[in-house]
Amino acid sequence: ADANEREYVWPDGRMPDFQEHQRAAMTIEMSAQGYDPENYRTAYLDWYDAPQNPCKGCMILASGGGYFDCCNDKLVAKWAARFTELGFQCVNFVYRTPRPLGLPIYQSAWEDGQRAVRMVRSEAPRRGFDPERIGMISISAGAHLALLLATSSQTPAYPAVDALDSLPCHL
Repeated sequence: ADANEREYVWPDGRMPDFQEHQRAAMTIEMSAQGYDPENYRTAYLDWYDAPQNPCKGCMILASGGGYFDCCNDKLVAKWAARFTELGFQCVNFVYRTPRPLGLPIYQSAWEDGQRAVRMVRSEAPRRGFDPERIGMISISAGAHLALLLATSSQTPAYPAVDALDSLPCHL
């Protein structure tokens, strides 16, 4: 399964806690010829094709990497194939790494994550899944982020930047 549609999580100039050393890229992207970190500053969602037999759920796939990078592109592809087969709409979420300076190690990823869940929820009517059936699978730092998102939806990670931030960000 290949992702075929990219959506950036933050509107231009509205990303909270921007830090020059951070990027949002899978290691496969960073190792590609011509990689330019300037083109990978904003967290993003890569949407996969809709499942053949939808179950009305959506799975957010997030890599691990110790908050140093997003390194599990092969595992994300396996998850996407399996969950799509099970009927889930899948979306790969790539958050900013490495760890921010002067903030908790998860802060920028948490901000990106809350915004990403809101974006996924906003896409439910168009993509045909139930906005209350959003799950997340990940490992390592991504699993920590999933747990943080699942348990802190009532605590804003960042100040609202637009109307999208009025949507709930619970998993």
